[in-house]
Amino acid sequence: MDNLNVHDFASDVAMVIEAKHAGPIVVVGHAWGNFAARQLAADRPDLVKGVVVAAASAGKVPPGSTEKPIDAEMRKAIDGAGDLKLSDAQRLEYLKQAFFAPGNDPSVWLGGWYPETHEAEGHARNTTPVDDYFAAGTAPILDLQGENDAVAPRRFSQVLKNMLGDRVTVVVLPNAGHAMAPEQPKAMADAISTFAKRVNQ
Repeated sequence: MDNLNVHDFASDVAMVIEAKHAGPIVVVGHAWGNFAARQLAADRPDLVKGVVVAAASAGKVPPGSTEKPIDAEMRKAIDGAGDLKLSDAQRLEYLKQAFFAPGNDPSVWLGGWYPETHEAEGHARNTTPVDDYFAAGTAPILDLQGENDAVAPRRFSQVLKNMLGDRVTVVVLPNAGHAMAPEQPKAMADAISTFAKRVNQ
């Protein structure tokens, strides 16, 4: 998994869709996966009917802002959550900081981390121009946001909508952070289902 870019990850998804003779589909990208989902829509519009970006950093900030989409402190928490060399106690603190809404249990995410994958994703994010995937081609987009997402915070919540217009539908899930799926599985599934039915009409 060396020297991959976001196009490579999207290409892998395209191969699966083609192997299953399943396209065009509604593709869902959670957290980092939103980059690959949008890249798939840009690179292979023939395979994509719609894109769901869940708990997604847009990759850009509002015009005029001098912030980065994800600052150094949050990057440390994201990386630390999956650093298996750290104690479980430290990783739980990072999981709380970056991924879970207050009161939600971060321990469900202590397992299942793959450092090599995390490093490959980081390399791809850092070496692929944001404009390669930002617009997701011309596909309709559901921007599914966690109300308490510290990685993709509320102050950046309208970046996709403001830059891409009516193609973007924003839905905000209460009591959800960047993890989203283990926090609000039914609300997440319901929002995706509603969007998929709409774009498949």
